[in-house]
Amino acid sequence: MSYRFAGNESAADAVERIALEQLDKALEHTKAKTKLDDAVHDVRVCFKKLRGLIRLVRDELGDKEYNHENIFYRDLNRQLSAVRDTAALTEILNKLEDRFAEELTKNAFASFRSSFTRATRKRQAEKKAGLVLARKSIIAARQRVKRWSIKKDDFSAVGRGLARIYSRGRAGFERAYDKRSVRAFHEWRKEVKYFWYHLELLRELWPKELKRFAKQVENLVDYLSEDHDLAMLRERVLEASKQSNNQQADRDLLALINKRRAELQAEARFLGERIYAEKTEALKSRFHGYWKAWCSEQEVNSICN
Repeated sequence: MSYRFAGNESAADAVERIALEQLDKALEHTKAKTKLDDAVHDVRVCFKKLRGLIRLVRDELGDKEYNHENIFYRDLNRQLSAVRDTAALTEILNKLEDRFAEELTKNAFASFRSSFTRATRKRQAEKKAGLVLARKSIIAARQRVKRWSIKKDDFSAVGRGLARIYSRGRAGFERAYDKRSVRAFHEWRKEVKYFWYHLELLRELWPKELKRFAKQVENLVDYLSEDHDLAMLRERVLEASKQSNNQQADRDLLALINKRRAELQAEARFLGERIYAEKTEALKSRFHGYWKAWCSEQEVNSICN
C-alpha cells in the first residue's frame, strides 16, 4: 500500500502494516544490485520513516517500547550515515557548482571532488558491512513490530504525537534563528522532517489540502538539508585548507558556501514563518476535525457499499 493511514483499517493495523512495509523495503534495498551509496541512502530513508511513525504513536507505545525502538533505528542510521558522508559531500559540491556555474571556471573544485571520490571508494567494504548489519537487524525488528500495543483507535492515538512534533518544530524554528548555529539548524531540520512524515502518514484525512501542505513542509526540509550538507562541506574545507597548496581556491569555495547558506536560510525563514504560524493547540484541534470528518466519510462509504 503506502506510507499513510487508510480508512479501511484500525490504527493498530495501520501502524503494523506501515512499519512492516518500511522494514521490507529496507530489507530489499540491502539486497539490491545497485550503487552502494544509493542502497545505504534508501535504507536510511526507511529507518527515518519508521522513527517518524513511532513518534506519531509514541504515547500508545509507552516510554519503554518507544525508547527502545527509537534508539535502535537511530543507532543503525548513525552507522550508515558515517559511511555515506563522503558521497553526500560530493553531491552537495555538485549542487553548489550548478548553482554558481556562471561565476566559476570549468572544474573549479576538481581537487575537492577527487578527494571525496577517493574517500568514498575506500569505504566500500564498510558500506557492505553496514548493509549486512542492517539486514540482520531488520529480521529481529519485524518480530518486535508484531508485539507493539496500539489500543486506541481514535484521534488520541496520534494527536499528542502530532502536536508534540509540531511544537518542537516551532521551538526549533525560533532557536535556529536566535542562535544561528549549525547545531540549532540541524536540530530544527530533524523536527521539520518528522512533521513532514506525519503529514504523509495522515494525508488521507484530507488528501488535496494536506498534499499541498506537505509539499511546503517538504520544501522546507530540502532547504534545511542542503544547508546542513553545506555546513558539513564547510567544515571539511576548513580542515583541508590547513594543508592546502591552493588557499585561493579554498577561500573561493568557502565564500560560495556562505553565500548559498545565507540564501537557503532566508528561504527557510520565510517558509517556516508560514508553516509554524499556527499555535500548537490550534493545529491539533484542526487535525482532530479532519479526523472526525474522515471517520464520518468512511462510515457513509461503508454503508453505501
